[in-house]
Amino acid sequence: MNFTELLQGYTGKPLADCTNQELYLALLELVREKSAGKVQPVTGRKLYYISAEFLIGKLLSNNLINLGLYDDARAALEAAGKSLSDIEEVEPEPSLGNGGLGRLAACFLDSLATLGLPGDGVGLRYHFGLFRQSFENGLQNEKPDPWLTAHSWAEKTDITYPVELAGKTYNARLYKLAVTGYGARTNTLNLFDLDTIDESIVKDGISFDKTVIDKNLTLFLYPDDSDEAGRRLRVYQQYLMVSAGAQLILAECAARGCNYHDLADYAAIQINDTHPSMVIPELIRLLGKKGIKFDEAVEIVTKTCAYTNHTILAEALEKWPRAYLDTVVPQLMPIIEKLDELARTRTEDESLAIIDKDDRVHMAHMDIHF
Repeated sequence: MNFTELLQGYTGKPLADCTNQELYLALLELVREKSAGKVQPVTGRKLYYISAEFLIGKLLSNNLINLGLYDDARAALEAAGKSLSDIEEVEPEPSLGNGGLGRLAACFLDSLATLGLPGDGVGLRYHFGLFRQSFENGLQNEKPDPWLTAHSWAEKTDITYPVELAGKTYNARLYKLAVTGYGARTNTLNLFDLDTIDESIVKDGISFDKTVIDKNLTLFLYPDDSDEAGRRLRVYQQYLMVSAGAQLILAECAARGCNYHDLADYAAIQINDTHPSMVIPELIRLLGKKGIKFDEAVEIVTKTCAYTNHTILAEALEKWPRAYLDTVVPQLMPIIEKLDELARTRTEDESLAIIDKDDRVHMAHMDIHF
C-alpha cells in the first residue's frame, strides 16, 4: 500500500477532495498509530521529568520527520494538489510552556526518546497557556490563547488520581501525549487536568476569579501573582501536578515489580526548577501510607529525586509563606517541618534552612538538602 492509499484509508475519500482540516486529522491519526508502535517496555530505571512548562511547539511535521514519513506525506499531498505547509497551519500550537525553561524541558524529552532512553514528562494541561500578546496604541494587550479542541495530541485517559487541596479532594485526570524520538522509541508527556475547569469564567483580557479552584486551576500557566489569591493559586497548581505525578510514578513502578523500598532502582525524578519541589514531601507522605517509616522514606526520596536550578535570581527561587502551605497543603507541613529539623542537623547556617525565621518555606533549600 503506497502512502496515498494509506492516507485515504483515514480520510475515506480521494485526497484531492479533502479539506486541509480533514487531512490534518487524518495525519494526526496516522502519526498516533505509528507512534504507538514504537512504545517499548521499560527495564531498569525510568526518568520522570516534572516541569511546570513544556514548550513543545507544533507536532505534526516533527512527528512525521521522526517517524520517517515526512517526504512520503509531502509527495502524496503534492500529487493531490495539496500543501503540507498549509495543512501544518491548521494545527493549534500547544500552550504548555513559555520560554527557555519550557523549551529546554521539551528538548530533553525529544532527546531521551531519540536516544532510546525511557523518560517521561509530568506536567499540567493548561487550557490557555500564558496569554496571546497583541499591541494597540503602543500598549500590550493580553488575551487567552486557546488551543484545546475535540482533537488533540494529548489523549484523555480514564485514569484519575485523588488530590487533596485545602481539605477538599479533587480528581486529577491524566492525559497522555506521545513523544516520538527520531527513528527510536516513543515516550510520554503525562499531563494532568480537572474535568471541572470552566473556560467561560475568563472575562476581560485574562482576568478571572482566582478563588474558584475547581473551575480555574489549570486555566493559565503562571497565573497573575500580584495578589494573594494568585499566589495561593500557584501553590494549588504545583501541588496538583506533583501529587498526581507522584501517584502515577508509584503506580507505574509497582506495576513493574517495585516494592517501594527499592523505588530508586525503578525511578529517577528530575525536579525542573522550584515549581515541582513539593514532590519531595509528597513522596515521603505517600511512602508513609505504604508503611515505610519516615527516615527510610527520606533516604528513598533523596536517592530518587534530583534538582535542576535554572537561575540564582532571588525572585525565581520560590519561597512560600508558611500560611499558604498550612491552608492549601496542611498534610505536607508536618513532613516539611521534619525535613527542616533534619536539615538543621546538617548545617548551622540559617541561610540554608528550609523554614526561615520569617516562616517562609524555601523550595530550593528543600531540593538541595533532599
